Amino acid sequence: MRPILLGLIILFFAGPLQARDAEDNYAVYGAGAEPCQLYLEAMRKGGKEQDYFIDWGVGYLSAFNVLMPETYNVLGKTGFPEAQRWLQTHCSKYPNELFINALIKLTGVLYPLRDQAKARSAPTIKDVSRSVNSPADK
Repeated sequence: MRPILLGLIILFFAGPLQARDAEDNYAVYGAGAEPCQLYLEAMRKGGKEQDYFIDWGVGYLSAFNVLMPETYNVLGKTGFPEAQRWLQTHCSKYPNELFINALIKLTGVLYPLRDQAKARSAPTIKDVSRSVNSPADK
C-alpha cells in the first residue's frame, strides 16, 4: 500500500463523519487541495505527478465507500478510466476548482449508480455437491 493512500485512510478514520467547522469549512491535504489545472497538467505529464493525483483520488473513493451508508462501490459499473475522463472533462471546464471539489461532484453523479452491496455469485455445482454430501446428511 502506498504511503499516501495509507495516510488518507488514517485521516478519514481519525476525524468525525461531519468533519467541518461551523461555517462548513474543512481542511484538505495533498492533491485534493490543488486546483484542477494542476491535475490536468499532471495527467498530461504522467509519472510521479500523475500518480500523486490518481493515488489521492483512489484514496478518496475508497474512503467514500467506507463512510457512506449502503455503499459498497461508488463507481458501480463505471470503470475507473471512465471516471478519470469525467474528471478531466470537468476540470477542463473549471480549472480553478479544487481537485477535491471535482471529486465531490463526481461522487454526486455516481452515487445513484453505486453498488450498494457486494455482488454475490450464484452457487456452482461444486457448492451444491458439498451440501448434498455433507456429513450431517448421512
